[in-house]
Amino acid sequence: MDPQRLSSLLSERFGDKLQVVRVEPRRLYIKVDHSIAHDVARMLKEQGFVMPITMGGTDFPKKNVIEIFYGVWSPDHDFVVVMKFDIDRNEPRFKTFIDIWPGVHNYERETWELLGVDIEGHPRLKLLLLPDDWSFEEEGHPLRKDFDATKYRSPWGDER
Repeated sequence: MDPQRLSSLLSERFGDKLQVVRVEPRRLYIKVDHSIAHDVARMLKEQGFVMPITMGGTDFPKKNVIEIFYGVWSPDHDFVVVMKFDIDRNEPRFKTFIDIWPGVHNYERETWELLGVDIEGHPRLKLLLLPDDWSFEEEGHPLRKDFDATKYRSPWGDER
């Protein structure tokens, strides 16, 4: 199977709730409706995409969404699928994908921590990268576009 063939299979099954964004020789980018994300992920796993290689999100405050992405690789087909879906920025939540790809455990923790996304059903949402005394209410989430990073600036080189 190649990215173009998988693209056709996914489009046939999910119709207008799935958009093929780009097809490359060793990569397929798809955007799916949040409501079918787990169904698409299950199909990807059934097709041999068993190894998550990345997961995260991007904050788009002007659109009022956070775009979530998962990248999974298939050792059988030797290419990557990047699946994206949008969630509401004001109530950012979605169901964990650990039941499909257990290897996303720490990726989802990082997304929860740095973007403030509630990942429902995740077994261990606790700090991974930030200091133990970090207060989300006071400090915010570092990967949100409205996060004020200037107060964490430290002098460098001749600035001291």
